[in-house]
Amino acid sequence: MFLVLLETSGNQGYIFSTNKLRENVGASELTFRAGTKWVLDAVAENGGHPHLGIWKNSQGTEEVRGDKVRKKLMDSALNPPLESMPDIDAEIILATSGKALIITRDQEKARKIIQAVTLKALEEAPGLDIFGVFEEFNWERENLSDVNERVHRKFAEARSHNPTHHLRFLRLPVVDQCATSGLPANEVDAKAAGGKSVLRSRVSMAKRKNYDSNIKRIEELLKRNQIPQSFSKSIKDLDDEDERQSRQGSWRAVIHADGNGLGEIFLKFGTHLTKLGKMTGDISQDNRTYVDALRRFSLALDVCTEQAFITALQSFGTEIEKLPIVPLVLGGDDLTVVCDGKAALRFTQQFLLAFEAETQKVDEQHYDGILPEVAKSALGVDRLSSCAGVAIIKPHFPFSVAYELSEALMQSAKEVKRKLTHVLPNEARPVPYPCSALDFHVLYDTSGVNLKQIRDRLSPTSDTQLYIAPYVITPIENLLAENQMTEWAAPHQWNHLERRVEALNAKDEDGRRKLPNSQMHNLRNALLQGVDLADAQYRLIRDRYVDSSENSHADSQNQDADEDGDRPLADIRALEGDHKSLFTKVTDPVTGKLLKMTGLLDALDAADFLTADVSADPTFQRAADQEDG
Repeated sequence: MFLVLLETSGNQGYIFSTNKLRENVGASELTFRAGTKWVLDAVAENGGHPHLGIWKNSQGTEEVRGDKVRKKLMDSALNPPLESMPDIDAEIILATSGKALIITRDQEKARKIIQAVTLKALEEAPGLDIFGVFEEFNWERENLSDVNERVHRKFAEARSHNPTHHLRFLRLPVVDQCATSGLPANEVDAKAAGGKSVLRSRVSMAKRKNYDSNIKRIEELLKRNQIPQSFSKSIKDLDDEDERQSRQGSWRAVIHADGNGLGEIFLKFGTHLTKLGKMTGDISQDNRTYVDALRRFSLALDVCTEQAFITALQSFGTEIEKLPIVPLVLGGDDLTVVCDGKAALRFTQQFLLAFEAETQKVDEQHYDGILPEVAKSALGVDRLSSCAGVAIIKPHFPFSVAYELSEALMQSAKEVKRKLTHVLPNEARPVPYPCSALDFHVLYDTSGVNLKQIRDRLSPTSDTQLYIAPYVITPIENLLAENQMTEWAAPHQWNHLERRVEALNAKDEDGRRKLPNSQMHNLRNALLQGVDLADAQYRLIRDRYVDSSENSHADSQNQDADEDGDRPLADIRALEGDHKSLFTKVTDPVTGKLLKMTGLLDALDAADFLTADVSADPTFQRAADQEDG
């Protein structure tokens, strides 16, 4: 038999290559189809059950929905066990957005499936980089988990030698370029906004052609979950850049979330099944157990991400007619969205909390608890976690800049995997403790978009940081009660940022800010002058802005309340780290180094984004009928 791996590369670059949401959305749909519909169709035509493919409905359109794909993969009549069905030559293990794993009976079928999918990509998704490899194995003698590791190593090596997809689009001096992608123009689009004809590349036209398909698929997801709002209008609202840019206070955000440690879990999946007592020692039977469990795990992960997304949407309430969120990648353990910047931080926090909760469920919708079962074996806790990066930008900034920054922020958030670890029983090496985290940055201009350079500027000395991010979203009570872990996680808790923002935005009876902007400006400037000067400036104004209702309490009592995280939300003391200081001392669990950190700058950046009322934004209460060119 042969194990076939098909996977796309550079998905985010493909999706975010232009600033046009119509093209971003269409590119997302093509990436989704590459690992689902095209794979199911190719297998149906090359050894699989003929009804496994995605067929057209009575209106002549193809219904490519995540729930239908999952249903087909779990249907033993349409996707039967290969070893027990001699008349079937191919079985799909998993098929998700941008990736598929298939077993074939012979090499010819493996080649034909790869050929069919990659040819489809060339025809319908020029510019999408998809590649396939296969690895021969003996079902009766070789563990499929080992074969899976080999085929992934083979993919990485072969992919590195494959020419870049950019070589497909050679330029000539006499050929004009596409108005949005900069690639060689292929046709004239006469349907652009304003009645103007616009030159388009094949890549841009293919993406735009699939825009409506993506909208319908997401609308179906909303309907199945009884969400009354729509996405289609909000996409057009977000895409109406000319009007958006003219509005003061207009922000967009790119959010990228990714599960923690899922790649390692997938590669070591057989080991985890062995620890759970699922393997019998009979290689053939164990391979079947591996295939079925891996499929259920992959599908359950899809369900958890979708349901966490739905839960986060519900946090907006039902009073908003048009949701200010545009999902671009939604599947597996990945989420990438473009949204109104005012909603980004709250939405991301709700998504991360919901994702953790979903991965703990053991009902039929979640494939009878395969996720918490495997997570318990791999991580010692019956849940998974995720980390996210949120890049908040002005609408006219390039999406590529925003995505690269959100990716870097997400990687920064994933530092919690190194800092919060524990050792499982009978294990020598520590493993990450499931903990969700979020890092964010508000980009006011594009002169400095490198996260390392940004953070270096906010680290004036080797032991001082003018930021606390990333922030831990997982409640502190859900972390291990170990001193080293909680000592680092406690000051990084999300609720501390919320409390500081509440204090910054608190108003008196006359509607004026209790903490004047001038004083906050002075504190910001003092931070750049050093810890001692910043704390001196803070102590100079501290007593002036303590709530009068609290003045009767002694500072010693207030210190006890501070340590318990009970500072009044509207009190200037919410800005403190340690008592009467803007800074808190934190020991890095990895290096053992003592650092002084302050969350004031984080709170100043987040002040306009954590208390925003999205429903009050008129942009999302109108229906824009035109798309920008």
